[in-house]
Amino acid sequence: MAVTLLPLDDGCSLEFANEDMERVRQALERRYGSPEVDKRHPWLTVYRYPHAELTFQNEWDDPCLIASAAPGIAMLRQIADDLA
Repeated sequence: MAVTLLPLDDGCSLEFANEDMERVRQALERRYGSPEVDKRHPWLTVYRYPHAELTFQNEWDDPCLIASAAPGIAMLRQIADDLA
């Protein structure tokens, strides 16, 4: 499955398949380093970078990263471009 960036009312969502999870993780780490991790539920984790916060959800085996502020949106756009 391709990595897809979807617009949301207040941000964007980077959608990808379970088998792409490691590729997405590596792309984020290469470009932005390792985040602080706040595991909130089995299906929701917040990744905090120095300049942005991304929310990872994987409910029903449908993983995505969500950003609602401009720095996080820019990060997800860059990662989508990197993985295209």
